[in-house]
Amino acid sequence: MKLESERLIIRDFTLKDASFYFELFNDPDWKKFISDKNLKSVDETEAYLRKMQIENSKLGGLGFFTVILKETNKAIGTSTALQREKLKFIDIGYGFLPRYRGKGFATEATKLIIAYVRKKFQQEKVLAFTMPENVNSQKLLKKLDFQFKGYQVIFDDEEDAVFEYVF
Repeated sequence: MKLESERLIIRDFTLKDASFYFELFNDPDWKKFISDKNLKSVDETEAYLRKMQIENSKLGGLGFFTVILKETNKAIGTSTALQREKLKFIDIGYGFLPRYRGKGFATEATKLIIAYVRKKFQQEKVLAFTMPENVNSQKLLKKLDFQFKGYQVIFDDEEDAVFEYVF
């Protein structure tokens, strides 16, 4: 899969992205708001990505994707589009390195992912989830016209804030 906007390319991740993902997965905000993958080296991250590649290959165009800044050809973030077993609709997600936040990249990438999901999977809506204390992510979702629907246990035992985007 490859999507493009004026400033970004979104593509399937590769094992060559391991050092980028090691940095992203060890960012304190990633650990706090998404998950602590407990990866202690680039080699461990590469092994993790190898497992993710196998999972992505079974998802028919869904999965985890690397966001590249065209200007530098460097990875700056990740976007996701996943069909969770418990959910009727695809959920989208994103995460960016700290130095690329607040510049509109997450908004731009998420718009591409939403359009991709709408065109390829023809669903009537997409979902997004954030931890209740992740105010910045919630602001982004509202900016993209997602509607807050309440709190629900989606992952583990904690409630997440549930947002919905209707096409």
